Amino acid sequence: MSQSFVLDTNFFINRQRPIDLGENIEQVVMNFANLTKPLVKAEKIVLLTTPDSFKELSSFFEDQPQTLDQLNNLLTISSYNRNQLQVSGSLFEELIAETGKRLYRGLRTAEEPLKELVGKPESLTAETLGQKVTQLRDKYRRATRENFIDSTTDLGLILLAKEKNAAIVSSDNGLLHWARNFGCSELLPEVLVKKLKSLS
Repeated sequence: MSQSFVLDTNFFINRQRPIDLGENIEQVVMNFANLTKPLVKAEKIVLLTTPDSFKELSSFFEDQPQTLDQLNNLLTISSYNRNQLQVSGSLFEELIAETGKRLYRGLRTAEEPLKELVGKPESLTAETLGQKVTQLRDKYRRATRENFIDSTTDLGLILLAKEKNAAIVSSDNGLLHWARNFGCSELLPEVLVKKLKSLS
C-alpha cells in the first residue's frame, strides 16, 4: 500500500532546514527526484501538491525547464473535491475568530509608529520614515501572519491532505498548526527525507 505526502513549496526552497539534498534548490529538486523516482514508479509513495502550490513552486524555475520537467514527473497535481469534502464547522469558526484577532492586532501594530511620529514631528525625516515603515512591515507580518495560514494556497494543501489521508510536509509553523487542527498527519522535511531513504 502506497503512502501519500502533500508537499508544501517550502520543502524545496527553505534552505534553513537540514534536509541534506543539495546546496541550492536546483540540486534539491534533482537529488529529490533521484531519491523518489524509483519509489513513485514502484507505487510505494504518492507525492501530491495543489495547482496553486505548483504554480508558486514553478515560479522559482521559470528559466529551468529541465527542473520543471522533473517536478512535473514526480508530483501529482490535484485539487480537493470542494463538493464532497466535509470539514467541521467549528474549525471554520475558529479560523474566522483567529483571523479577526489578527486583524485587530495588525491595526494596533499600525497605530504605534503613527502615535510616535505625531508625538515627535521634528524627528520625521526621509531616513526615519523609511526605518519606521520597515519596522511596521515586520511587526505587522508577525502580528497577522506568524503561526497562521495566510493564503488559500495553504488551506488548499491542508484540505487536500485531509481528503487523501496524506501527511502534509512543511516547515511552516502556521501551516503545521492548522493541519493538526484539521486532523492531518504531518512531517518535517528532514523527517520525510529520512523516511524515503529507509524505503529505498
